[in-house]
Amino acid sequence: APLNLPPHAFWREGIQILLQRKGVLSVLKTPDITTEALLEQVRGTLQHLDGSDVTCVSRLDFPTSGALVLALGTGTSSAANYLLAQFAGRLVIKTYHCLCSGADLGGSGSKAVRSARLSTVKAHGTLRSFVSLVGGMEACTSVLVKACYREMETREMQECSFTLAEARPISGRAHQIRVHFASLGRPLVSDSLYSQSYARESQWCSRLF
Repeated sequence: APLNLPPHAFWREGIQILLQRKGVLSVLKTPDITTEALLEQVRGTLQHLDGSDVTCVSRLDFPTSGALVLALGTGTSSAANYLLAQFAGRLVIKTYHCLCSGADLGGSGSKAVRSARLSTVKAHGTLRSFVSLVGGMEACTSVLVKACYREMETREMQECSFTLAEARPISGRAHQIRVHFASLGRPLVSDSLYSQSYARESQWCSRLF
């Protein structure tokens, strides 16, 4: 697999390379594209360059932005096997930054761990997860409070609280961070699936934060 992919070939397709290593490629996933669509864009660019392939070893939710890690080569390549084993063995530390609404989770620097089993269903093509007291899959999220904010609602004269948090999913379930925060009564800002304040928050924050 190539080690020095020409960034300009990807920029023309709207793809930003974040990191290149032997057998590994990391690209920026923006919130307006699915992991699957971005993977096909990268694959198409690589095949146009030299006919090589690429394998997705982890995915990000559609409204989530961040680094998408890919293995250069097919799903049976040594790079893909190595990276898949790293993710399966929970040896990869994934860090997300998010803004949630509701009562403070604590002062800046406060730490917490949310552990709640999750079940996932798919209806009308949309995945939705929920905390399951019986059954479900083990799910654990580590949370670090980075900052707390207050906003005064002028119309209703109510104070709104927001917490900027660093979340690290120890397991990797569908919508895990979003559901864990929502289950604490602190849904992520502009979360159309799990926040009852979506209609109001989407007026000033157009995407999931």
